[in-house]
Amino acid sequence: MDTGLVTYLVLLLVGTGVTALVGAILRRSGQALLDEVYPEPRAAGLARLVTVGFYLVALGVLALISNVDLPVDGMVQLLVTKLGVVLLVLGAAYGLTLMVLGRLRDARRRAELDEEFNAAMRAKS
Repeated sequence: MDTGLVTYLVLLLVGTGVTALVGAILRRSGQALLDEVYPEPRAAGLARLVTVGFYLVALGVLALISNVDLPVDGMVQLLVTKLGVVLLVLGAAYGLTLMVLGRLRDARRRAELDEEFNAAMRAKS
């Protein structure tokens, strides 16, 4: 079998596996963030939506990276370099996604505090 094809397949398999693992972690941690401020079915739905977006972006980037030629010597170095790029992109996507989830949670908390404050002010009047 051609070493270029083997490198390509290994990159896709490892990259997809790591993406699936990070996505599962993201869904659990994201839902935990959202459970704090949203009722159960809504928190789970939001976590799924954000996780699907993560998967689409991460797998799209993996597909693009797998086709890029890099100026390195040897197939092993090429594979390691491309996997490194995939891991960096996954790390950035994970952090960005958690930031979005955190902002969703914070916005909901602010809305709840505003509601409580307004209700307290109406009760005093």
